[in-house]
Amino acid sequence: MEVKENYLVGKDIMPTSDKQRTMSAFSFLIIWIGIAVQLVTFISASQLYPALSPGQIMLACLIGNILVAILLTLTGDIGIKYGIPYAVYIRACFGYLGTHIPSFIRALPAIFWFGFQTWMGAYALNSIMEILTGYSNEVLLIILFGIVQIINAAFGFNAIQKLEWIASPIIIVIGLIIQIMIMNKYEITFGELFSIQGDGSLSLGYGIVVMMGVYITMALNTCDFTRFLQVRNVKGTWLEANWGSFYAQSIGLLSSMLLFTLIGITSGVATGNWNPIDVIIETIGRDNPLVLILCLIFVIFAQWSSNVSANLMPPGYIIVNFFPRKISFATAAIIAGIVGLLIQPWRFADFTPQILVIITAILAPIVGIMICDYYLLRKRRLNIHDLYDMEGQYKYWKNINPAAIIAYIPACISAFLYPDYGFFTAAVISTVLYYLCMKFWIGKVYYQPEIFENYDNNKRKEEELI
Repeated sequence: MEVKENYLVGKDIMPTSDKQRTMSAFSFLIIWIGIAVQLVTFISASQLYPALSPGQIMLACLIGNILVAILLTLTGDIGIKYGIPYAVYIRACFGYLGTHIPSFIRALPAIFWFGFQTWMGAYALNSIMEILTGYSNEVLLIILFGIVQIINAAFGFNAIQKLEWIASPIIIVIGLIIQIMIMNKYEITFGELFSIQGDGSLSLGYGIVVMMGVYITMALNTCDFTRFLQVRNVKGTWLEANWGSFYAQSIGLLSSMLLFTLIGITSGVATGNWNPIDVIIETIGRDNPLVLILCLIFVIFAQWSSNVSANLMPPGYIIVNFFPRKISFATAAIIAGIVGLLIQPWRFADFTPQILVIITAILAPIVGIMICDYYLLRKRRLNIHDLYDMEGQYKYWKNINPAAIIAYIPACISAFLYPDYGFFTAAVISTVLYYLCMKFWIGKVYYQPEIFENYDNNKRKEEELI
C-alpha cells in the first residue's frame, strides 16, 4: 500500500527546542522597535489630518496600540508555551486544509507592505543618488533594495535580530532629530499643535481602527517570534511565562508608534504633505547635503528593519506551510518579496488609512477566532502531535472547520458595514459564533478532547512529530 506523504511536517515549522530559544526579552524589545519604526505610521497620521485633530490622532494611536499590545501578548503565549508558528497553530481553528484560508489572508498585508516600504526606501536612496550624482533611477533602486532585504530575511531569524540591534537605536535618534527640525523650521510648539481642531469628517473610532490596522497583522503571528524567546518558567503562571513578551512588545510598539505618529502629525500640519521623504528634503534643504543624507539613510534603515521582521518573516512561514517538505524558509521569503514588488503597492499610497481599515476588517475575525479557540475553548491546551498528523483531531469536515468559516464571514462583513467600530464588531461576532459552533456542534461531531475533558497535552513525546 502506498504511504501518503505528510505535507504537514517541515523542518522550519516544527516546535522550537530549548536550544533554539536564544532571544532575550530585551532583544525582543529591540526587534519590536525595529518593526514599529516605519513610515506607514507617519503617512497614516499625516493623512488622518485634518479630518481628526492632532490630539484625536494621538489618542487613537494610544488606544489602538494598547489594544494591539494586549492581543500580541495573548496570542504570543502560543509560541511561548508550544514553540509553534502561526501557520501551524491555525490548523486547530480552521483544519489542515482550511488553515490556508487565514494564512493567505494574513500573508496579503505583509506582502503588500513589503512592496510599499521597499518603494519608500528606494525613494530615499534615489534622492541620495540625485544629491550626490544628479542621476536618478527609482525602478532600479526598488529592485536592488528589495533584493538586499530578501537576502537578509533568507538568512533566517538570527540575521534579522542582528539587523535590528544596529538599526533600532539609529532610527529612534534620527526620528527625534527630524521632529525637532520640523518644529523649528515651521515655528510650531506642542501647545499650538495640539490646540488645532479637526474638521470632524472622521470619528475617533475610525482613527483607532486605522491605527490598529498597522500592526493587527502581528497579533496573528507574533508566535512566530515568541517561539524563539527565552522563558525561565514556561510551566509557571500565565503572567510568569508571558511577562517578558508583554513588556518587550508593549514598550517597543507603543514608544515607536507614538513617536512616529507625532512626527507624521507635525509634518501634516506644517507642510500638508504626507510623504516623509519629501518632508525631510523640504525641511532640511538641499544646501545641507550631509544632514539630509543622514536623515534619508534613517528612512532606508526604518523600512529595512521593519520589512524583514514584519513583512517577510510572516509570509515566509505561511508559504512554507503550503509545501513544508518542498520549500525552505529562504525560498519562501524570496517568493514573498518578489510578489510584493510585482504588485506595485506604492500606486495606492494616497489611500493608506483606507487600506488599514480594510486590513483590520479582514484580520479582526481571525484574531477573535484564535483567542476564543485557544483561551475560551481549549484553555491553552493543544494536541501538538495531531497538529502535524493528517489523520489527527483537527481534520474536521474535509479538512476544513465549518465553525471557523461560519464565524469568519459575517464578522468580516460587519467590519465593512461599520468601519468606525470594525475591529470590535468583527472580534465579538467571530468569538461568539465560533464558541457556539465549536461547543455545541463541531467540537462534538469532530471530537475535541481539550474542550470537553481535562486533557493532558503532554501525553505524547515530541519525537513522535518527526
